Amino acid sequence: MIIDLKEMAKKGRTEEDFFFEYSPEEELVSIPNVKLELPVKVLGTIRRVDKNTAFVEGEICFALSGECTRCLEPARREYAAKFAEEFSSAGAEDDYPFFAEKIDLTKAVNDRLLFEMPIAFVCGEDCKGIELPESEYDKRGV
Repeated sequence: MIIDLKEMAKKGRTEEDFFFEYSPEEELVSIPNVKLELPVKVLGTIRRVDKNTAFVEGEICFALSGECTRCLEPARREYAAKFAEEFSSAGAEDDYPFFAEKIDLTKAVNDRLLFEMPIAFVCGEDCKGIELPESEYDKRGV
């Protein structure tokens, strides 16, 4: 996911839209029996602020599929995560770095995916979990 700022400048632009389909490492999902469906979609806008700074904002769309943590049934959920990050060639401490007029969005997108990843994967917010059969004990009202 490389954005070439020189190419953007050649077109006489300081702002440009982008779209990438991306296949991150499987290790980003740490929930047992759940997988990230590929590709992840990344879209947004990059704006050149000055010689050393660019601002990127957009949205990451991804889906998870696997076993619900509560009821153990198969499930699929879609997510959309907004992001806004500054990139700097001047070595600013809080910004993502860029070199040779090229911005690599990979680390920023991976960081956002990790932040947005649920701790537990549930089929729906109303999932009641595993439904156990009613026992003889329960039928007697004891």
